[in-house]
Amino acid sequence: MLRTIASWELVPPPPRDTVRAEIELGHPQSRQHAAVAGTYNGIMNAILIAGAALVGLPILLHLIMKQEPKRLPFPAFRFLKQKLKTNQRKLRLRHFILLALRMLIIALFCLTLYQPTFKSDQLNIRGEQPVAAVIIIDTSPSTGYMANDKSRLEDARSRALEFLNELPDKSPVAVVDTSDPNAVWLPDVAAARRRIEELKEPRGGNQSVSAAIAAAYQLLAKVEQETESPDPLQKLVAVFTDRAVSSWDANRTEDLKKLRETVPDPKPVHVVFDFGADQPTNVSILSVEMKSQVIAENQTANVVVTVGAVGAAGAGVEATVIAKPVAGVSKADRSISKVVTIPNGQTRTVPFEFRDLKEGLNQWEFSLKAPDNLMIDNTRFLTFKVGAARRILTITDDKKAAVFWQVAHIVQEEFSCLVVTPDQIKISDGGQAVVQYIADPKKPNAPPIVDDLRSFEAVCLLAVREPNQPAGSSLWDKLRPYLQAGGKLIVAPAREGWMNLVDYNEGASDLMPGKFTKVIETKKMNPAPPPQKAPTWDEPRSGANGVTLVLDENALKHPMLKPIESWRQQKSDRVDVIANPRTTWKFWDVARDPSATVVAYYNDSDKPEARHPAILERSVLDPKDNNKAKGKVVLLTTRLDVTESAPPDDWHDYWTPEGSSWYAAFPNLLVRYLAGDTADANFNYPTGATVTVPLPRGKLNRESVVILEGKGVEHNDALIRPGDKQTDARIAPPKTNNAGNFSLSVQKDDRDIWRDGFSLNVPPDESNLDKVPLEAVEDLVGEGRVIPVTRNVALADLLSVTLGHPIDLFPWLLIAVLAALVAEGFIANRFYRRAK
Repeated sequence: MLRTIASWELVPPPPRDTVRAEIELGHPQSRQHAAVAGTYNGIMNAILIAGAALVGLPILLHLIMKQEPKRLPFPAFRFLKQKLKTNQRKLRLRHFILLALRMLIIALFCLTLYQPTFKSDQLNIRGEQPVAAVIIIDTSPSTGYMANDKSRLEDARSRALEFLNELPDKSPVAVVDTSDPNAVWLPDVAAARRRIEELKEPRGGNQSVSAAIAAAYQLLAKVEQETESPDPLQKLVAVFTDRAVSSWDANRTEDLKKLRETVPDPKPVHVVFDFGADQPTNVSILSVEMKSQVIAENQTANVVVTVGAVGAAGAGVEATVIAKPVAGVSKADRSISKVVTIPNGQTRTVPFEFRDLKEGLNQWEFSLKAPDNLMIDNTRFLTFKVGAARRILTITDDKKAAVFWQVAHIVQEEFSCLVVTPDQIKISDGGQAVVQYIADPKKPNAPPIVDDLRSFEAVCLLAVREPNQPAGSSLWDKLRPYLQAGGKLIVAPAREGWMNLVDYNEGASDLMPGKFTKVIETKKMNPAPPPQKAPTWDEPRSGANGVTLVLDENALKHPMLKPIESWRQQKSDRVDVIANPRTTWKFWDVARDPSATVVAYYNDSDKPEARHPAILERSVLDPKDNNKAKGKVVLLTTRLDVTESAPPDDWHDYWTPEGSSWYAAFPNLLVRYLAGDTADANFNYPTGATVTVPLPRGKLNRESVVILEGKGVEHNDALIRPGDKQTDARIAPPKTNNAGNFSLSVQKDDRDIWRDGFSLNVPPDESNLDKVPLEAVEDLVGEGRVIPVTRNVALADLLSVTLGHPIDLFPWLLIAVLAALVAEGFIANRFYRRAK
């Protein structure tokens, strides 16, 4: 084959120009020749390219498989190079250390000139900077609980004294006692120590620790101004409490947070030392109750004592309750004891009945025979009164006309009624209105008795004809000062043609609730009154024959008529005053004074605005005391007097006893409203309360001194000097912070001419020794700020608390700059020294 190829004759192709010319001339041979020539050229080009690639292949293999000659460095030279690199690294490190140290010196120097501060997170309270500290000590009765022969208050007091020793010098200190949250910044720590040492016994009348914290915030808000501190002071509130439920008011937490925000920065920080017992045991008298604290002589006094027990071992505990009278109040003067078994965590009641009681003030003491860990709730006190009926004075022209009025009060036995004529009302040498009367009508020649009008609960003016006569010494002239000073008066009109209307309408226009105009008879009214209805009446009765009082829901809301609603709800025998009401067929039409109010209307019209008033009232102003309302006048529009006439002049059927008790109930409602209901009388209060005791009317003068006797009352606190117009004595904390029986008396010629009293008892909540939840306290003071303290824990170890106060860094930074300069010089000398 090779030969064949070799024998081939290579004939060169014709020139391109020749071929192109032939093609253009259209010679077919030339075109065929051109196609062969193109194929030939393509084959040759491919051969040349492939050959070039094959020629480069050996070169590529040579480059891939080429081997470098193996070099063997000289060992000494290699060691020198490694040493050079090491020295260079050390030198760079030294330069970097010196550079960083010098940069740090410059930065510290600039920072020192700035004099920055920061807040410490864990800083002990000891230090040079003063701390404005408010120490709150819980002195509530529950802190009297004994543990390890020491009360919780004693433990808290000793720890508070240790706390003072931990405070920096010149620290402002205030001590807040929960029985008296009003506190001030004390002059020095020594004064604070004396203040704490005075808190030796628990006290009643305590406010909550929450209230004391509020007082602390108010103190801290102005501490810089009051102490004249040039810089803001760090602030600390330290609370020493047993954490009893009654000591913490969780409802005030949000308000306290808002109050804390009003304190200038830095905000106060809290630490609460918890001295409460974890598993207390206690037997206590929780309450001593007597429904009516004013009873008649020879009436039995019923008292209910409630005793409770918590934490007692076993199913229950047996307790003995002893009732002991204060000397002189009982005819028997003997103690009474009763035994009761109280299940653990429950209460039991113990009833007592006292008989043969003396008239006047009665005070008793109830105590547990066996002592326990909390003694303050083992004793309770009770005050009540036994005596004759309260007195009212009735003034009338005809004493016989007041017989039904007088008998109505005798039946009730609540008020005694003295009936006199206008001429028996006199003016004493001291300018006071008095009544002069003979105590025993059977002894008309006996010396008359003179009583001040103020000694009566109320005065009734019953069908007096001319109360404004004689001029200058009239009945109104005598009654007006009495009313302006707080007296109470009932005015009942007389029959038509008997009383002088001018004396009432003009002579007492500043006292009367209205003016009498004319007498109205229901049978002559046009239009006639509507039919009258009642629950026990078979059918409505004609209004022309008499009208009833409107005793609807609005009328029964008035204090005078409110007892009627209670009778109806309790289904009392007195409910007959509504079931079978009394009727009135004659009454005075009264034009109401603008300052008066209507107590009740007659049901004499279907239209409420057209009804006539039956009872009106008006307050009497005292012009000598800025027109302050003091006295009161109640005006009736129908008669209450009884006279014999022909034909009979009857105005109503009030005095008819059959079918209704209105004859006795209505007079009692009138007087009780003015004099006060004895069922509402109260002589027993919680410790810390402000007690108001009415002073005797007409028995005091400018030189009179009221003597107060009771626990904790000493020296000048025992003397009360009332003013000329003072009607009551107000005894307020701290005189009322101690539980016990208290008495007030006025003496004359070494004998008591008046004696009254009251009792103070610890609130029953103080017997609950359960602790308030920890979360409720930490919600205000912060987590981890409540520290349970025991006798074996050193207080100094507990004072590592977060105060959050600023610390001045200038001296520390200055020391750091000096230390850095010394370090830089030492390192530079060491780095740059030459080897010898």
